[in-house]
Amino acid sequence: MVNDWNKWGEVPICPDCGQNFSNIFDAIGHFLEDGEVFDPALVLPGNYRLMIGSLLRSIYENRFSPKLISEITQSTYFTLFTAETEPDLINQTVEDIIVDTEMENFDVQLKRLFKNGE
Repeated sequence: MVNDWNKWGEVPICPDCGQNFSNIFDAIGHFLEDGEVFDPALVLPGNYRLMIGSLLRSIYENRFSPKLISEITQSTYFTLFTAETEPDLINQTVEDIIVDTEMENFDVQLKRLFKNGE
């Protein structure tokens, strides 16, 4: 499959079944075994793992939300900086980012629930 992807931006067609894909994430997923996940990681100081595959998929899925992309990229950049310069603080930094993200998701879900309940 990778050999078939010779032009950036052109997602390859499955050579076995001829299926077309709208993005490379779906194309790669098509070639994985059932239950297999491709999510490469970058190991940071303190043995934390930055899940590059998930990060890129998240950026792609939110490509039409500039504010969210800005938040994702800045949080990632800050995490990398903290891991490199203050490895003792990385645990708290990652926890803070996770809590902030989950609270934002919770707020959105709560607003939807109240809106749908009206």
